[in-house]
Amino acid sequence: MLRGNLKLIIGLIMLAIFLVIAIIGPSIAPYGINETAKMEYVTTKQGGTLMAPPFPPSKKHILGTDRWGYDILSLLLYGARFTLFTVLIVSFLRVAMGGLLGFIFALNKHALDRPKNKVKVNIFSGLPIFIFIYFILYRINLQPVMRPVTLTIIAGVLMVLLGVMNVYNVVYGKTIEIKKNLYVTAAFSMGGSRWHIMKKHIWPAMKSQMLIIFVNEMIQVMHLIGQLGIFNLFLGGTIVQMDPPLAISVTKEWAGLIGQFRSSFYYSRWIIMFPLSCYLLLLLAFYWVAQGLIKREKLIQRKQPFLS
Repeated sequence: MLRGNLKLIIGLIMLAIFLVIAIIGPSIAPYGINETAKMEYVTTKQGGTLMAPPFPPSKKHILGTDRWGYDILSLLLYGARFTLFTVLIVSFLRVAMGGLLGFIFALNKHALDRPKNKVKVNIFSGLPIFIFIYFILYRINLQPVMRPVTLTIIAGVLMVLLGVMNVYNVVYGKTIEIKKNLYVTAAFSMGGSRWHIMKKHIWPAMKSQMLIIFVNEMIQVMHLIGQLGIFNLFLGGTIVQMDPPLAISVTKEWAGLIGQFRSSFYYSRWIIMFPLSCYLLLLLAFYWVAQGLIKREKLIQRKQPFLS
């Protein structure tokens, strides 16, 4: 099914590379996370010059350094694990919890029930999730006293709980649609148990959809982390420096580095361009995988259409 599906192939390769980087990143980082480059005395044709950070990309610092001398490549390698693993774990828990609830409630709804003409209004649906997370984490995430891992877990739990309902609604709706098929209705009429219906009819029709939902959730979580980063709420904690005013990411996760370095766009653009490029490439990898899976699903349905 991968033949001719270029987006899926490239997306999976990119994700594999990012996963390897997240696993071995700290061990291959050229510099320590707290190691800074010092001022250098450089001799040129015009004479000696004293140079101070930020240093542009060079053989010594492949991606350059920030204004305090921290190596950009090393920061990205250290922060990759917090970025990628948070996205993967939060998305998996969202899909697992929301999908399970969706299947349970949809299967418990009688196959012949008629939909009731009731309009359900969710007062939280019109507000972005990051607003709730922002106000909950604002006091504990700035100048943190908790460990970075603890703060990341708290943020992850909030992202899971506030995102479960979206997955539930999608899975519930798709499961109800599948139950309308004649072969499922017949299975219910013949006394098939809910577990049998789930195993033999619902899950075979939904398993590829669940994978698409999972990848879409990863995209949503990436967007959410990026939104929080814009407002200086970084995964694992934010250290606020007053002179000059600056928010510093404790874990060096990529959205945090973008928020931390955004002021450098006006004087040393490489400082923000490399973290921004990594963030966008990871987002692009998720997007291509999602598009590839959708294309693969359409091909499967053409070759093996479900009975209706």
